[in-house]
Amino acid sequence: MSNAASLGPAVAGSWYPRDPDELAALVDRLLEAGGQAPRCLSPTSLIVPHAGFAYSGAVAASAFARLAGRSFDRIVLLGPSHYFAFRGAMIPDAATAYRTPLGPMEIDRDAVAALREVGAFRADDRVFDREHALEAELPFLQRALAGTAAVVPILMGGGAQPEDAQCVADALAPLLNASTLFVVSSDFTHFGPRFDYVPFTEDVPARIRKLDFSAIHAIEAGDAAAFARHVDATGATICGRRAIEVLLRLPRAKDKGTLLAYDTSGRMTGTWDHSVSYAAIELAAPLDAP
Repeated sequence: MSNAASLGPAVAGSWYPRDPDELAALVDRLLEAGGQAPRCLSPTSLIVPHAGFAYSGAVAASAFARLAGRSFDRIVLLGPSHYFAFRGAMIPDAATAYRTPLGPMEIDRDAVAALREVGAFRADDRVFDREHALEAELPFLQRALAGTAAVVPILMGGGAQPEDAQCVADALAPLLNASTLFVVSSDFTHFGPRFDYVPFTEDVPARIRKLDFSAIHAIEAGDAAAFARHVDATGATICGRRAIEVLLRLPRAKDKGTLLAYDTSGRMTGTWDHSVSYAAIELAAPLDAP
């Protein structure tokens, strides 16, 4: 499989280690610290952050650790495009794999071909060239899963609207069976002048947390309307807002939602003039559910 037919890696050596052994060891340590899932529940969907591993790796690992020993045939991986403001969603065009230093993950070309027939989707490999939102999740999937799984990479454009989220959800619904895991890549509040978001200047840590948890509680409840109202009312800078809305418009939103971990870069650095929030949320179903 040639690199010409592959997406990534774009941020190896900066957001996470480029050396395969170093990367595998780091991800394994994070997953081991992430804890174990209750065996009575099976994760159906995850919401995970996508910053550099030094910042959001531990939070992301708390979700991916729930996959230990589990296998899936397909991973639908959905996140925001940080560099393009298109409407709707973008899927790969010619690429047949998504690469990290740990090797390639095959792209589910049949699923991608089906999505190309839907008006909300366009295909262009170039949109994925610089993007970190999806790539940041791949090393965790590669180390956590038992066996291999094909991925369906999807980026929501910066210009996506609520109706785009509904169209994408409608198109994805037929793909989501018991052997398909849905992963949404999103950070939460981006606070500070560099993000053009300074809604308050006092009690910053507590008020950021309040902002985030209002959104998190709506997600845990599977309440798409409450989530949308929160973001609209507060202007909360949740980069994967539309990707989360897609999940909340799917039947999987009814699965049991649980916040697994939460942190902020402000807490880590002790500097609150700017801060990004990270949350890991699991949606899970009973093991005997269809």
